[in-house]
Amino acid sequence: MVRTALDRYHCDILDCVTEGDRVFAKMRFSGIHVSPFKGYAPTGKPVQWLGAALFRARGPLISELWVLGDLFSLEADLKKNALG
Repeated sequence: MVRTALDRYHCDILDCVTEGDRVFAKMRFSGIHVSPFKGYAPTGKPVQWLGAALFRARGPLISELWVLGDLFSLEADLKKNALG
């Protein structure tokens, strides 16, 4: 859903901490709003929001993933863009 709605969807890792087989990352998600998303018509404008993820690795593979995103700031960006 996100990749369809946001062209040039990107995730930047801003900070990363590892402990054993666990990795915690602070991230910034961004993209250009090109399709309906969360009830908002496409605006062609950039949106971004912050998030965090906790990964668990098993060898070179990710075996577990938990992600939390600041959807309130994403919603604020979508609303601001929709209003002009």
